[in-house]
Amino acid sequence: MKFVTNLSAERFNTFAASHQKNHFLQSYEWGVFKSKSPDWSFDTVGLEDTDGNLVAGALVLIRFLPIIKRPFLYVPRGYIIDFNDTQLLQTFTEAMRQYAKSKKAIFIKIDPDIKYVDRTVDGEKVEGSVPNNELLQTLTNLGYRHLGFTQDFDSSIQPRYTFRLDLTPSEKDLLQGCQSKTRYNIKIAQKKGIEIVEGNREDLKTFEAIMRVTGERDGFLTRPLSYFEDMYDTLAPNGMCKLYLAKLNTKQALANIEEELAQTEQSISNLQAQLQNKELNEKKRQKLQNKLEPEANKLNNLTQQKEELQKLYEEHPAGITMSGIIATYFGNKSWYLYGASDNVYREFMPNYYIQWQAFTEAKKAGYEIYDFFGISGKTDESDPLYGLYRFKKGFGGDFTEFIGEFDYVIDPIGYFAWTKLLPQFKKFKKKLRQKKH
Repeated sequence: MKFVTNLSAERFNTFAASHQKNHFLQSYEWGVFKSKSPDWSFDTVGLEDTDGNLVAGALVLIRFLPIIKRPFLYVPRGYIIDFNDTQLLQTFTEAMRQYAKSKKAIFIKIDPDIKYVDRTVDGEKVEGSVPNNELLQTLTNLGYRHLGFTQDFDSSIQPRYTFRLDLTPSEKDLLQGCQSKTRYNIKIAQKKGIEIVEGNREDLKTFEAIMRVTGERDGFLTRPLSYFEDMYDTLAPNGMCKLYLAKLNTKQALANIEEELAQTEQSISNLQAQLQNKELNEKKRQKLQNKLEPEANKLNNLTQQKEELQKLYEEHPAGITMSGIIATYFGNKSWYLYGASDNVYREFMPNYYIQWQAFTEAKKAGYEIYDFFGISGKTDESDPLYGLYRFKKGFGGDFTEFIGEFDYVIDPIGYFAWTKLLPQFKKFKKKLRQKKH
């Protein structure tokens, strides 16, 4: 077999997209996008059989480590290989080792798109399911170091847990597969005048502004506009990226709420008329009173909402963007990569409707899997990311745990310095700074 480098975009993507383990992070375009940052460069490599056909491949991201001034190689969600073919995996590993040595790399990091064990929607191990310890042992025997079964969302480069939704059932069955609360929220958004539109490059400015609002609200750092523009410019021309926006049609929303107000007022009027009946016994009278109180509360809420919507319509007669997502596409899969939501009218449930629109459109386009791209492995309510888990869980996907990260060490001394000595040195410097203040 022959190890080849610098594969063309067409040849690499043809192999990668048709492989069972296809992933947008293992596409030529993702390498181009990452290399727009001065921190990264990339290469597309592969292994040819005797007939010149690719039997394995990898998008290799190359980054120089600070202080050490030597690179490491990262193969996100790779390799593109049959991990069950131990001989092929061994051959490719040896080829990658030699390749890494030629780059003077300290180590190779991989986090394969391989499920570790079947779990229930609540994150519990399915009874009778067998963990993929055989592959874990194979990789260990080949010299890879497993970095453990992390659970936190940010303990690894790529999330170890996600929900993956099978898009092959009918749209009706997909809706039925959602939890009842999720179905209700999708209908709420439709009823309230939310419209989902596909944005263009110019709309990224709005998306990034809403993303900053989201980051401030939820306490995380956000990407600059240039990051999203570079991604869009690289992926969108090849159909690998879409921006979806959820917009409140303020005119329609105002009309909807006026109609709901009229219905509520009519309901209250009917109940009051019935209460005027002097022949009512106490039990029926109390029953009517019990119905009247929530209707009156509803009327107050709707009246307040109407006033707010009236002002919003006057300020934004063409509508207002409430949330947005960026979805990616490659092979037979699609991914929900980034999401942002404003603080206004979140009770109109735009985030539910935009997800529904994104994955049903992906289904119509022929994609078979929709990946919600990341949840915490901790599914109890005390976890800070429980809300994210609950939201994604509502769409009925499979709780998926990946096997995790592996490092293949090329230079043990350099690896020890990077993983052990430098973190300790940084902690020591931090303590010194704290003492000075």
